[in-house]
Amino acid sequence: MGFAQSQQLPVDRNTQAAYLNKTRAVNGLPGQAYWQNKGDYKIDISFDPTTRKVDGTVFIDYYNNSADTLKVLALKLYPNLYKGNTMRNTVISTTDIGEGMLISDLKIDGHQVENNEQVTRGTNMTIKGVQVLPHGKTMVSINFNYTLNKGSFNRTGQIDEGTFFIAYFFPRITVYDDIDGWNQYHYLGKEEFYNDYGNFKVSVTVPGEYQVWATGDLTNRNDIYQKTIIDRLTKAELNNDIVDIITKDDLKNRNILKNNRPNTWKFEAKDVTDFAFAVSRNYIWKSSSIMVDSVSQRRTRVDAVYNPIHKTYDPVIIYNRKIVEIISHSFPGIPFPYPHLTIIDGLDAMEYPMMVNNLPFEDPKDVVEFTAHEVFHTIFPFYVGINETKYSFMDEGWATMAEFMFHSKIAPEIPLKYDISPVNDFAGMAEDVPVMTPTAQLYGNARYADKDLKPALALWYIKDLLGEKKFAEATRYYILAWAGRHPTPYDFFNCFNKGANINLNWYWKKWYFDKAIPDLSISKVLVNNQNYLITISNIGGAPVPVHLNIYFTDKSKQVISKNITVWQTSNKLNLKIKAKSRIVKITLGDAYDADIDTKNNAWSID
Repeated sequence: MGFAQSQQLPVDRNTQAAYLNKTRAVNGLPGQAYWQNKGDYKIDISFDPTTRKVDGTVFIDYYNNSADTLKVLALKLYPNLYKGNTMRNTVISTTDIGEGMLISDLKIDGHQVENNEQVTRGTNMTIKGVQVLPHGKTMVSINFNYTLNKGSFNRTGQIDEGTFFIAYFFPRITVYDDIDGWNQYHYLGKEEFYNDYGNFKVSVTVPGEYQVWATGDLTNRNDIYQKTIIDRLTKAELNNDIVDIITKDDLKNRNILKNNRPNTWKFEAKDVTDFAFAVSRNYIWKSSSIMVDSVSQRRTRVDAVYNPIHKTYDPVIIYNRKIVEIISHSFPGIPFPYPHLTIIDGLDAMEYPMMVNNLPFEDPKDVVEFTAHEVFHTIFPFYVGINETKYSFMDEGWATMAEFMFHSKIAPEIPLKYDISPVNDFAGMAEDVPVMTPTAQLYGNARYADKDLKPALALWYIKDLLGEKKFAEATRYYILAWAGRHPTPYDFFNCFNKGANINLNWYWKKWYFDKAIPDLSISKVLVNNQNYLITISNIGGAPVPVHLNIYFTDKSKQVISKNITVWQTSNKLNLKIKAKSRIVKITLGDAYDADIDTKNNAWSID
């Protein structure tokens, strides 16, 4: 099975143009003319927990690395999701609807931008009358404020009376790329994000009794924390053991911070796509670290920060350690790219650079799987900067696969019975669409199946074909080729082909471009003495592995497994078996073999 570079997939006009312009190559690698823009952010924030007022100033150094002269700048104002006249596809509490983000001062290269030069519609803002030359730079400064939502937590907002998670809180210049130009997708609530890489220097000022955890390194912790806390944190950063940084007694005695006056917390993060932070006066903090790179001896700190009444959160620090270890040394085998990964007890299940906001799930199985899911998002969409607004399957498929791929390695004591019914229930229904459908067009019951579970199973079946070692090698090849860059689905398909040294275009076409319907059946069993001819039919057309379970009169069992390549050229599979004992029953499928109709998956002696 050799690799072929020929492009056999249906290619949209945007991507065809990128090939012609040599910004992308048909082998899945960045083209010789590949470019991407960059924004460096200096942000000063003041947050009042009593009023929930977020007040800030952002300074943006924006680098136009394209060959185009930019005559407008497009910005995202994500807090406008809560503005009264904004379009939304998610439910917002009426108590949270208000004025959205208010801009009090806006300058470009020191010149005031007048009201008639800026247009805001929903979460999109356009500044007209600018001119950023190819390979040029411009500086944007904005004063802004808004009121953080309380009644409807949607990836950001108030968690309880003393805890807040604050994300998507500052104006940012949106992505201008070689595929779509400016990213004009409105943030409506359900879809996620697409941002440029950049460096962040952020200061957060809060009342003295509050602590802050954030993307990036806290650069002034000696000015903030008492020595006892600093010593514990230093120990955690150098130790495999779990260290209690903040305990219930510390919270009770308030012997955590150096003073009770407002503190300004200073953070720095390099080469990330976003910045988020949490604020709390009543959370405990457990921490540890793990060596993620055996060559450089670099360690990553892992944290669990949570309300102590949520006992199901107690093992999260253990899971966090194990997942970072798997990512670094097993699958995909990439040294964890960031200095810390902090998991916050919140009201959602959502990822941010170096941060996770996870619900205190009641079911221990959910705690394991959602932790794996959100931590694995570190690779996609952050280390590899995919456009999850347009094609969320490019990160959700990987993260969903991590749920069942990592479970037994993280918590073998908790039984795993993974639910793939969303694919079985909705594949082939009217609302089911190809995985390649842009995410903003996904609606109804099949939304989760088509952007999360169906692509996760598609990857799982490739692992079944390649084996774990080669699957990890091909995945690493793709990751390293696009780390810090913005791949498209075509870049993934072609790059993975090259990394695996096998042309999987026939498979990508059926699973991602067609309306993949998994439906196998045992269509015929012919018996001649102890010779059996078993015919398996692929009724739905989606290539899924074959796991045939054969039961004999002597109580023995045989399992015959065939990988997805049996469906590359035919929808029929004939298996010849010469049995030593008579067959009494045959069943088809295992726990991860999607199949919309299992009634035709069994045969037995009449």
